[in-house]
Amino acid sequence: MTRKPAATDSTHRWRDDSSSRFKQVPSQPSAAEDSPSVPPPLPSEPPDEQIAESALEVQTEFSDQSDEQTPHDWKTRIGSVRLSSWLVSLIIHLAVLILLAVLTFQLGGNDTGIAIDGAQSTSSTDVAIESLNLSPDLAEDNDQALDTQVEVNVMQVDTDMASIQTDSLIPKSPLDISDSELLNAGGGPQVSQMISLMGGGGLSARTPEGRIKYGDKYGATSESEAAVENALRWLAAHQQSDGSWSFNLDLAPCNGRCRHGKPENESTPTPKTAATGLALLAFLGAGYTSDAGPYQDEVRKGIYYLRSVALETQYGFDWQQGGSMYGHGIALLAMSEAMAMMKINDQFDSDLYHHVSEGANFTTFAQHPNGSWGYTPGRPGDITITGWQVLSLSTAKKAGIETRSDLFARAKRFVMSVRDEPRYEFGYNSPKPERTTTAIGLTLLLYLGQQPGHSFFDQEFDRLVERGPMLTNVYHDYYATMALHHVRHRDWELWNTQVRNHLVRTQATSGHEAGSWHFKDKWGDVGGRLYTTAMCALILEVYYRYLPLYEAPEEFPL
Repeated sequence: MTRKPAATDSTHRWRDDSSSRFKQVPSQPSAAEDSPSVPPPLPSEPPDEQIAESALEVQTEFSDQSDEQTPHDWKTRIGSVRLSSWLVSLIIHLAVLILLAVLTFQLGGNDTGIAIDGAQSTSSTDVAIESLNLSPDLAEDNDQALDTQVEVNVMQVDTDMASIQTDSLIPKSPLDISDSELLNAGGGPQVSQMISLMGGGGLSARTPEGRIKYGDKYGATSESEAAVENALRWLAAHQQSDGSWSFNLDLAPCNGRCRHGKPENESTPTPKTAATGLALLAFLGAGYTSDAGPYQDEVRKGIYYLRSVALETQYGFDWQQGGSMYGHGIALLAMSEAMAMMKINDQFDSDLYHHVSEGANFTTFAQHPNGSWGYTPGRPGDITITGWQVLSLSTAKKAGIETRSDLFARAKRFVMSVRDEPRYEFGYNSPKPERTTTAIGLTLLLYLGQQPGHSFFDQEFDRLVERGPMLTNVYHDYYATMALHHVRHRDWELWNTQVRNHLVRTQATSGHEAGSWHFKDKWGDVGGRLYTTAMCALILEVYYRYLPLYEAPEEFPL
């Protein structure tokens, strides 16, 4: 029985014959091929005993194999259990995160896009409002926490208003305009930062001393300054009892005593917020605020009116007043200048700051994806409405109001889209240039970071002077005068003499119209005498109203 221990010795078997069980047994040669010459030997043991021994060997082999593989199978089972537990944990955590997101944001939408309902609050007060959007960066600029949602009354929106999609409020990337596009346009990716870092453009010359100093330096005369004061006197006499101004001079206190108010058949929206904003800009341009100057009551009442009629929406404060974005942009510009000028101990009035910030939010919301602003929020617009929004937002930003990072870059892209290349002439909403829209475009590019020094750009300022002021079109002359002042054009004196002397000469001097202007033209017939008077006063205040954008200021501007 010495063979049996050898058969059950697994170590010996795996060492000497480890592959015998997996090899195919060679087939036996057939008898026909190679028959042995001698008969095979007889088995040394009986067949039954040999079969039993073989069965015992096989059983022992599988027993040994099972004993060796058991630890490995055990580890595999443990690993599978751990993997399953990890997957279960991952699924549970993801479900919790999704649930929290659903509780925080409420998604909705239509065939034009997806809107996000959220809530925001200011840093000073926890006022919750129901919102429909963002920023990545409307919320990015505000850095505000979510709060409990409440219902608010929202402005009436007609069915033609474009639905605002999230991608119209938030770019898919922080800057969706290529560097090459901006460089070709005269600016770089830092256009937004340039707005707040430009040395000039400040309001610090709006003081009695500043009016004398910069008036003498840039070309004011005693006659032009007297014309400014006469215009402000006329405006003060036409303020309504609630603190507002109106383009309709048939209303009190004028009661139709002045000619050329808003025409009865004129259908263009002319909200009181626009008229009030223009009048306030004229007072502020002369350095008169609610705390300084002879018109403190008029300015205080005008600001109070704009504060009281600001419509609070989920997008910010709306000054359209059922009219158009003209009214909103002009009102925001007036409020921004008032906030910048009425600081106490270098601190802004908190209420004014809140209104300007919320008004800027609404302007941001209203911008069309192509960078323009239209008559109603979210609609494609034109360069005239866009002009008031850019000026108001740049003034607010210069005073410290945060805006969406790509806002000015988008606006510049629109302005360049209506440029008649290679010259810097601009059209209304297409590259079909006009004199007025060209003056607006040049001014906007200066505020959007385009610096003088590019040959085609500079040549257009030369052409402004060569063509001369339009005199009866104060919209053109307002923007052209401001543009030439900001670049300190070499022919400024020639331009200024023509405009200044014309306005001094044509101002009304008698009756209830004394101190006012009116010229029959495209825009003057819409806004009437009040619009024309306010714009003429702003032109005559150009010397000290803004420090030049591209001339080193002698003192740190506001």
